[in-house]
Amino acid sequence: MNERISISKKNEEFPTLFEWLSEHHSDEEIREVFLYMDMALKYIHEHNYCIEVFYPSHIHVLNGDPHYIRFDNLIKLSDDQAERRSMIREDLFNSTLIQVGIYTNTLKNLTPEVLKDYFDDLSKFVPDGDVPYYRGIVQRGASVYFSEYASEKSYRDLVQLEKQVSESEGKKEVLDFNLQKTNLSNDAINETIYRKISVRKEAAFVISASLIVLVFLTIVFMTMIGWIIVYTR
Repeated sequence: MNERISISKKNEEFPTLFEWLSEHHSDEEIREVFLYMDMALKYIHEHNYCIEVFYPSHIHVLNGDPHYIRFDNLIKLSDDQAERRSMIREDLFNSTLIQVGIYTNTLKNLTPEVLKDYFDDLSKFVPDGDVPYYRGIVQRGASVYFSEYASEKSYRDLVQLEKQVSESEGKKEVLDFNLQKTNLSNDAINETIYRKISVRKEAAFVISASLIVLVFLTIVFMTMIGWIIVYTR
């Protein structure tokens, strides 16, 4: 059985994602919380865990700040690579289901089957620029993080803007805006929220490094013993 871990603490009163949404936030604010929710999800995956209970009542917006997203219940990712990829894809799909369900106000009745069968109808209610991402997750089983998609889209939009500005000024060459793709990250904050799994990964790394050193020293020691035996005959 995969190891489970709870990130929540007793007697905490941070708003759940449901409660945060009840304050009638704009689509821009909702998209922001989805981006940081995705960054938290990516951080969790990178530390060998995934989400055990993927539902807004088990997701908290700490202090009502979209930068601080906490999934309460985690489970260890499988050591089997195929199953591991499947678990990550499932998380990404569940995240998409929640996001589309919130945009369309259908979350309570939205099932994976309904999302797949009626995606074209439901997609009319989500931000136009994000439809290709959701379509990729729902219809093609893509394993791409929303924050990575948003970063790529932002970069391409800037490149296109640069091209349009150049053309409007009658220049054949593209202006040099020194554009660089910026990968969205919230690791510093996520490290404080998910300290339990951060410490475990660090400990595992230390143990692995220690074992490597131990094996190396053992080989060196045995080699030296061999030399001593040969040259003392």
